Amino acid sequence: MSGFQAVQAIVLVFGIIFLALLIVMVIGRKRFLRKKSLQQNSLKVLKTSPKSVDQMGQSLQAEGIELDPILKNELIQKQILKEKNELNELKELKDQKDISLTAKSHLTLVPTPKTMEQVESQESPQGDIAIPQIDRKIDRQEQPEPIHEELHKKSEITPLSKALEGTRQRMWGRLQALWTTGSKLADLDEIEEVLYTSDLGPQTVSRLLDSVKQNLSRSEKKDSEVVRSALRNEILQIFKKTQGEVEPTELFEKFQFQKTSVWLVVGVNGAGKTTSIGKIASQLAQSGKKVLLAAGDTFRAAAGSQLKVWTERAQVEIFSPEGVTDPSAVAFDAVQRGVAKNYDVVIVDTAGRLHTQHNLMEEIKKMKRVIQKVIPEAPHEILLVLDSNQGQNALMQAKEFHKALGVTGVVLTKLDGSAKGGVAVGVAHELELPIKLIGVGEKMEDLRSFSPKNFIDSILS
Repeated sequence: MSGFQAVQAIVLVFGIIFLALLIVMVIGRKRFLRKKSLQQNSLKVLKTSPKSVDQMGQSLQAEGIELDPILKNELIQKQILKEKNELNELKELKDQKDISLTAKSHLTLVPTPKTMEQVESQESPQGDIAIPQIDRKIDRQEQPEPIHEELHKKSEITPLSKALEGTRQRMWGRLQALWTTGSKLADLDEIEEVLYTSDLGPQTVSRLLDSVKQNLSRSEKKDSEVVRSALRNEILQIFKKTQGEVEPTELFEKFQFQKTSVWLVVGVNGAGKTTSIGKIASQLAQSGKKVLLAAGDTFRAAAGSQLKVWTERAQVEIFSPEGVTDPSAVAFDAVQRGVAKNYDVVIVDTAGRLHTQHNLMEEIKKMKRVIQKVIPEAPHEILLVLDSNQGQNALMQAKEFHKALGVTGVVLTKLDGSAKGGVAVGVAHELELPIKLIGVGEKMEDLRSFSPKNFIDSILS
C-alpha cells in the first residue's frame, strides 16, 4: 500500500468515527430536550391537577423517561407545601365558622338605617369621588354552617371575676399564700418576686413596691389586707391617669365619634384582631350605627373570607374590591366611600405583623397617611389588639406599635384563658395607653368596656 492510500484509509476511518459521534450527539440532544420538555410539562400539570408526584413519575416512565431524583424531590416538597397551605387556610376558615353566623332564619336581624341598595341610589355629595363597588358575595363554601337553636338563646354573662381567675391566682393568690406560710415580709423580697412574675412590667413593679415601702409601717406589712389595700389603691391611681375618673357605663363611651369616624385596627397575627373587629362592628350596628368594614389585610389569603363571615354575622357592609392587593389603596377608597355614603364608622382592618418587621410596619404608616388625605384628622382611633397570653411580649408589641403609629387605645383579648392579665397595668403605667375594650370569651357580649375598678377587684380579691 502506497503512502497516499494509507492517508486515505486514515481519513476515512476518522470520518466514519466523526460521523458516528455526530449521530450519537444528535440523538442524545433530542432525548435530552424531550426529557426536559416532559419534566417541565409535568411540573405545570402538577400545579394544576390533582396528580401526585408518584403518578407523574409513572407517566414519565411510560414515555421511557425516568423522573430526575432532584426534580422529583423538589416536586414533592412543593406539593407538600401547597397541601399544607391549603389545609391551614381551611382550618382557619373552619375556626371562624365554628364561632360564626348561622342561617338567616336563626338570626335576630338588627335593622340598619338604610339598605346598601338605598345608599347606592343616593347622589354622592362629592360627585368627583369615584366609588368602587363593594364585593358583598361570599363563596358558598365560605358561608358559615347553621348552628343549633340553643346557641342562639341569650346566655348568661360571664362574671369578670370568673374570667380573670387565672390572673387572680397568679398574682393575689400567690401573695396571699405568703402570709399563710407565716412569712413576716419585713424586706418585701417575696412580694417583689411575685409581682415581677405577674407580667406587670419592671417599672410598674418598682412603683408598687415603693408605695408599700413608703406608706406602710413594719407592722402593717405583716397584714395581708393592709398590703392588698395599698396595692389596690396604687393600681387604681395608675389607671385613673389613662382611663379617667369616671367608670364607663356604655361599651363605646371612651371612643372618638365624628361625622364619619375612621378606626384603624392593628396587631400581630393570632391576637384576635379579626374576631374583635367583628364583635365591635356587630355592637356598633346594634346601637344604630351605620358601619363599613374595609378588608385591608391583603397579605393573608383567608383574611378577606374570615372578615366577610363576620360582616354577615354583624349585618354590616364590607369593602373588599377584587384584584386590589395594595392595602393603602383599599383604605383610601374605603374612607372615600364612607364619607360619600355617610357611614358613621369605617373600620379598617390591617395585616397582622410582628412589631419587629420594619417593612410591614412602614406599610401601616402609609395606610395612616393615605387615610389622612381624605380626612386630615383621621384615623380617629388607632386600636391595638393585644393577646393577654403574651404577657411581657405584649407590652413590647405595644411599645413598638405606639412608637410607629400613636396608638389611641388597646383591646386586650383572651383574658378568660390567661394568667397574665397583669399586663394591662403595665400598658397603662409604662405607655400611658388606655385599655378601651377587653375580651373575656367567645360570645358577642364577652367583648366589654374596661372598668378599672372591676378589673382590680377581680384580681385582688
